Amino acid sequence: MTRTEPVPTRDKERTRRAILDAAEQMFAENGSKASLAAIAKAASVTQGGLRHHFPSRATLLSGVVEHSIGRCWDEIRAHIDLSENRPGKFTRGYIRAMTGDSNLYGCILDPIGLSTALGNLSEVESLYARDAEELNAAFAADGLSHARVLIIRYTADGLAVARSTPYLSSADLAVARAELLAMTEEP
Repeated sequence: MTRTEPVPTRDKERTRRAILDAAEQMFAENGSKASLAAIAKAASVTQGGLRHHFPSRATLLSGVVEHSIGRCWDEIRAHIDLSENRPGKFTRGYIRAMTGDSNLYGCILDPIGLSTALGNLSEVESLYARDAEELNAAFAADGLSHARVLIIRYTADGLAVARSTPYLSSADLAVARAELLAMTEEP
């Protein structure tokens, strides 16, 4: 008898993503107390499966940071309006990503907090350094003055973190977002 139904296969990339998503969530909730067993369970894999993809806690942490950085870049790119053919296109996408509906930035924006909670690893520090270089280069190429970008960028970062607190109402966030977007229109 011939089998006509496809045999389920493992999807290594999907499994790896599930582990990274679960680890990101567990580290955000529990910091350094997140166990590999709990992460494996949250990802619906065995501990052996987790260790197959990430042989050590350090490689898992490094993978989580790299995954998070990639998600942040995807979010920024998704908010860039390609029809805006004037200086500040990247910066406006950044503002929209940081102050929009996604909770991504409020959860994973703080690399210092994550490093403090989980320990400083040189691999993680190098990932952040590379990301900072890429982000700085994108802002530098965007056509706005460096001083203006600094104010906009770090204000948007602060808003992303503050929006999950009682100190920033959604109405105030909308006002601040509009002001930051207006600041990208240099005279």
